[in-house]
Amino acid sequence: MSQSVVVSGGRRPIGFAHRGGALTRREQNTIPAFRRAVEMGAGVESDVLLTADGVPVLLHAPLGLHRGRPIRRLHRAQLPSSVPTLNELYTERGTGFPLALDMTDPGAAAAVVDVARRHGALDNLWMTYWRLDRMARWRERWPSVHLVYASMVVRSPDRFMARLAAAGVDAVNVHHRTVSRRLVASAEAHSRLVFAWGVRGRASVGSVLARGAHGVFADDVEALVAALQSAHAVVPSRP
Repeated sequence: MSQSVVVSGGRRPIGFAHRGGALTRREQNTIPAFRRAVEMGAGVESDVLLTADGVPVLLHAPLGLHRGRPIRRLHRAQLPSSVPTLNELYTERGTGFPLALDMTDPGAAAAVVDVARRHGALDNLWMTYWRLDRMARWRERWPSVHLVYASMVVRSPDRFMARLAAAGVDAVNVHHRTVSRRLVASAEAHSRLVFAWGVRGRASVGSVLARGAHGVFADDVEALVAALQSAHAVVPSRP
């Protein structure tokens, strides 16, 4: 199990730019979008899939398909050059930013960790998935990686947070409207974190931060950064 995540005052929450700081829909999950987010001071979020030749690529493809073909059956060279690899992101932007990867293809986990380790980026890597049994195995295999459980809503917060702690999962990511002070208090009592997804404008970012969220996934990177700068709290980190 990973070291406990201790939340304390004085640091900023983590802001993840959903699919990067894209100016257009077409620019999402591209190096220019990721570059813009990082340069503005945000972290980055993307889906990750594994190609047939074992390359983790950053692409939003919920069914694991590209133009009707499974990405697992395509080689990196068969994908457009606009689709970045994880290695290209680190090579282009370095490692000094939080990176949340939605493990659309959980089979990509080993390759993702290998690339992040080679770049010295494990401390800033947050791997998101929705099955605790698989995540518990990831925790045993990779003690230093941050793990995030994705969920729509959490019922029975204390019981749920105890399950997260037992599996070694660092955080839960829920829809921003379901973030409550009770949920955050329960998470902190178990040394876990609460992230919020589905956030749009600055007012929504500010609202979810006011309820105690430790991290936010937002589409509007400018609104995200502005709200984070005005919130006097922390980037949660391992002690």
